[in-house]
Amino acid sequence: MIANLKLDQMSAILDALPFDMMFVDENDLVQYGNKLGTRLFRFQKDISGKDIRSCHSKKTLPKVEKILADFKSNEADEAAFWSTSLGPKILNRFIALRDRSGKYLGILEYLLDFDAIEQIAENKKDAPKR
Repeated sequence: MIANLKLDQMSAILDALPFDMMFVDENDLVQYGNKLGTRLFRFQKDISGKDIRSCHSKKTLPKVEKILADFKSNEADEAAFWSTSLGPKILNRFIALRDRSGKYLGILEYLLDFDAIEQIAENKKDAPKR
C-alpha cells in the first residue's frame, strides 16, 4: 500500500506525527528526521548525514553507545531513557530496524514530550463535559 503514496504525501504524513523521529542507518548516520528544526530537535538545523553521536549530549553518549552495540549484536531490539536536557521531560526511545532475515538496517529514534502530553491531559480534565 505504501507504494500508492506520493513522496510529498508520505512526507506530510510523517511531519504530522505528534512526535519527533529520526532514522539512523546501519552506519550510525542520520538519514531522515520529521520536521527537524521545528520541534524538539530545533537546536539542530541540519543533521542529515551526521553521526548519531553528534545529536546527543556527552551525558547520554554512554547510553547511546550501549544501545548501538546491543542493536548491532542482536542483544536488544528496543531501548529508552528519560531526558530533561532539552527542557521538557522527554522520553527518548530507540527501536532496531531489521529486514525480514534479521539483518540490522538501523534505528528509528523518537522523542515523546511528556510535558506536552500532561498538558493535554490537564486541559481535557478541565474541559466542560458534553
